[in-house]
Amino acid sequence: MLLLLNTTKTMDLRVPVLKDVITSDPDLLSTAQILAGKVSKMTPQQLAELMSLSDKLAAQTHERFSLWGEPGQSKIPALFGFTGLIFKHLDAASLSKNQLAFARKNVRILSGLYGLLEPFDLIELYRLEMGYKLAVGGFSNLVQFWREVLTTKLNNKLTSGESIVSVASQEYMKALDIKGLDHPVIIPVFKEKHPDGSYKNVIVHAKKARGAIIRYAIENRAEGPKDLMRFSAMGWKAVDTPPDKGSWLFTRPVK
Repeated sequence: MLLLLNTTKTMDLRVPVLKDVITSDPDLLSTAQILAGKVSKMTPQQLAELMSLSDKLAAQTHERFSLWGEPGQSKIPALFGFTGLIFKHLDAASLSKNQLAFARKNVRILSGLYGLLEPFDLIELYRLEMGYKLAVGGFSNLVQFWREVLTTKLNNKLTSGESIVSVASQEYMKALDIKGLDHPVIIPVFKEKHPDGSYKNVIVHAKKARGAIIRYAIENRAEGPKDLMRFSAMGWKAVDTPPDKGSWLFTRPVK
């Protein structure tokens, strides 16, 4: 089983990383260099428009891309570098060496810049969301640019019949050709149940749960979707056994 998630906008390269871990370069680093080179040539004003940024953030993003790839730039293993809610509740810094070894084999991270990252691929600070309409390589946006590459890469990574459990956002999942994947994709969905029987998706709580279920899978060395049935962090509970593919509902009473 492959566990799939996506990068977040926020990063921190100061997160402590276990010593003596074996790191790697991203497999699609040469493609990332092409994308970074294109973005670095844009003005702060163009970046602000592309990414819907304030002037301050646009200037910061412009500076980062102007330095991206230069010798001496700080880097961090991908699993540790992102600080969005999913990664906070995955909490890679508190995993043991054995747990991190499992993550190395079974976790992959979708990225607008790097395409597909392994947990210990070294990455630099950047901001390039998959949903941005950056025209490159004859494509009008990053989703189209990455789709064939990432679909092929996942097909080559997985063995026959192996499932993908994805907590990646819809924005990032669009960069995969689901019909072109040779493997079933199961997507945990987290909705709170209200007294009237209705279900509602609260984004903040769902993001926390998505990170927590990946951590649960790592801690328990989950081999397949059924091994996630006992996930219960923050009161979440699977409504039913995992489907062969598609959405898998987890609920809890509204808080």
